[in-house]
Amino acid sequence: MTYAPPLLPPSGWYPDPYDPRVLRWWSGAEWTAYTYPAVPVPVPKRREPRKWLGRFGGWIIGAGSVGIWLWVFGFGLLFAAIEPYAHEEGPSVVSPFLLLTGAATVAVAILYTMAYKLRPDDKLSVPRLLLIAGLGGLASTLVAAPANTLIDIASGGTPTHPSELSLIMAGVVEETVKLAAVLLFAWKLPVKDARIGLFVGGAVGLGFSVIENFGYLLDAFARGQDAGGNGLGYFIGVTIGRQVTGPFLHPVFSSLLAAAVFSAAREGRYRLSIGAVLAYLGVVVAHGGFDGFIGLMQSLPVNPAARGGLLLLFEFVFVVASGVTWLLIAQRIRRTGRAAPIEGEAGPVEGVAGLIQGGAGPIQGGPGPVEGGAAGRAV
Repeated sequence: MTYAPPLLPPSGWYPDPYDPRVLRWWSGAEWTAYTYPAVPVPVPKRREPRKWLGRFGGWIIGAGSVGIWLWVFGFGLLFAAIEPYAHEEGPSVVSPFLLLTGAATVAVAILYTMAYKLRPDDKLSVPRLLLIAGLGGLASTLVAAPANTLIDIASGGTPTHPSELSLIMAGVVEETVKLAAVLLFAWKLPVKDARIGLFVGGAVGLGFSVIENFGYLLDAFARGQDAGGNGLGYFIGVTIGRQVTGPFLHPVFSSLLAAAVFSAAREGRYRLSIGAVLAYLGVVVAHGGFDGFIGLMQSLPVNPAARGGLLLLFEFVFVVASGVTWLLIAQRIRRTGRAAPIEGEAGPVEGVAGLIQGGAGPIQGGPGPVEGGAAGRAV
């Protein structure tokens, strides 16, 4: 019985079995002394199709709300000019369009941006994120509102003048119920780390702030009407204040706390850690301190202009400090957390015949010469 000699790959350039940085010329029978630099072949990055409203969708949402306000006020002025006394007999009510956009514009814009930033490796779908925001905000406000009212009544507060204790304790009550909502609605999430904590905690905080804004805006309109028929002026002032400060209060508190709690999770299970306890105490103190200072300033017998200036200064400093804190922690999580999957990077030239193992010859594999050169440089 005779044996046929093994078939060898044809002559050509193949990955060097001794140095992966170069290609070596295979004569068809043996390796030669000629080499050629193995230049990586760039893979063109596939352009992703436009997603939803694009990366600037949050700004588009904000611009849309501005357009709604201009539309409502424009037609209001038109109707007033056509028939000035048409609605004087009925009660004054705030437009549902203004109420909805005034309470939810910034929150919806931020939630859109969060959903746009989700990655496949997060294992958190957009519908689930929206569900967490809606149900988490609803559940936490349903618990926090009566709890705050009970504390206010027990400490001698009134609907128009809440007690200082109830304002300070609002930090404990609201951060606790929001954290409970985060833990409940994220119970079955397959990925629990600091990055997911930012998303889930931020979503619950945004849902909470939207529902809370509805209450503040309705109350402002009613107070303005009782104080002299300027309900719309009060409504606009509170809307601006809530939209400016809102993103730096509940969403920031909840996202930072959830990030600390989720960073301690192991194998999908929550664990108590010193970092989570410190984060809880930090957001409780910040939240209670903010509400308590606002209530204290409003009750002091000082000049209204001076009071307003101090409140604006305090809110500005608090908003800047809150935003910077969130930004620094989010950047740290980005540096130390899960790396984003990289697509379309340049890869090494794939060996067709393969590398030689032990100097015996090319490993079997689809042979194919590398284009782009004849004889290389000799070594």
